Amino acid sequence: MKTIYIVPIEPIDARYTKQWYENIPAILESEITKRNLEVKVVTVDGVSIPPNTTTGAFLDFGATNVYKASQAERISRMFSEDKIKAGDKFLVTDAWNFVITPIKYMSDLLDIPVEIHGIWHAGAYDPSDILGYKMNKPWPWHTERGWYHSCDYNYYATNFHKDMFLRNLNIEEDAHFKAVRSGQPHDPIIDQCGQYWAVAKTNTMIWPHRYNADKQPEIVEDLSSLIAGDTIITQKLNLSKDEYYKTLGSCSVMFSCSLHENLGISMMEGVLAGVIPIVPDRCSYKEMYLDEFKYPSEWTESVDAYKQHRDDLVEFVNQRINNRDQFIGALQRQKNILVQNYLNATVMIDKLLLNI
Repeated sequence: MKTIYIVPIEPIDARYTKQWYENIPAILESEITKRNLEVKVVTVDGVSIPPNTTTGAFLDFGATNVYKASQAERISRMFSEDKIKAGDKFLVTDAWNFVITPIKYMSDLLDIPVEIHGIWHAGAYDPSDILGYKMNKPWPWHTERGWYHSCDYNYYATNFHKDMFLRNLNIEEDAHFKAVRSGQPHDPIIDQCGQYWAVAKTNTMIWPHRYNADKQPEIVEDLSSLIAGDTIITQKLNLSKDEYYKTLGSCSVMFSCSLHENLGISMMEGVLAGVIPIVPDRCSYKEMYLDEFKYPSEWTESVDAYKQHRDDLVEFVNQRINNRDQFIGALQRQKNILVQNYLNATVMIDKLLLNI
């Protein structure tokens, strides 16, 4: 019997990573049952230490390396103990993980051919990501290229992200077949957030992002005093995931002025909960969202640009707060687009279960 080893990103309760830790094995096992396959699914845990999230980052840059290093040790022991077999597969749920190197190393040198599947989220190849603007170049670019080539399949949730990766790392055209556009395994949040679709909305704008420079919090701080309703900045609250969804479901609109967004899970959660998204016409938003919900990118390309276009943006937001009924049809169409194309990992699952 072949095995799919899931190498998770560390589960953080307030982020989608905790949901993925539980959901990805469940989704895979459900598909295995439906297809009547004999495949075992094993999660390779790491050792967690109390995190202290690095300022401006998604993770604690110390704790995350403890977690990844312990995953690498565990997998190395499994190779040494002959537990890893030819034809087994590894799904690395965050491909910015040096565990890919020892997996490929041992697979080649021990003559145990395995498949490596990696999900890319961000990295030094993205100039707007913290890795992109803080890491000294070019070493991380060479590292990312190496991990890309080590993987049999590299997954990107949007074409924007995939194309940026291939372009900025100068990936040779004859290796582009390794890059696959696939939605992500967020199926369970469709129902979790969907229960709030019909909940009565207050005239409130919610801003769901990390309080980091690439999200431009200065803009929403200023905008909050000018719009027709109240504003919730979620990072100023200490909400559990359930509390966050309940708060989200009561809001009328959700606002973003992000300079860096390769997918944007929080905005998708808002749409599922019946909240009108307001996003700039750039990054992943450009391909994902209907025109009704996109404002011109130049309005928030910087704080100075925002000040020049502040009146236009205030009018755009107020129009959606005050005339919610006019946008319900478009919101339903937007929800369908996200569910069909971005909130499921059908493409990735099919490749994981191919020839197994």
